[in-house]
Amino acid sequence: MLEYLNYYYLQKGYMLSFNFNKNKQIGVKEVGLGDKVLVEAVVWAEFRVI
Repeated sequence: MLEYLNYYYLQKGYMLSFNFNKNKQIGVKEVGLGDKVLVEAVVWAEFRVI
């Protein structure tokens, strides 16, 4: 991810994760990557087979 931010000369990046595990914590948090910031959003997604 850090290489991607550097390649495009970005200081802040965003990542959306779909979580299928009910035990994982959902929410939004900022993660520092050196002098860059990654905003990570984890959402819970339910998968159903009909």
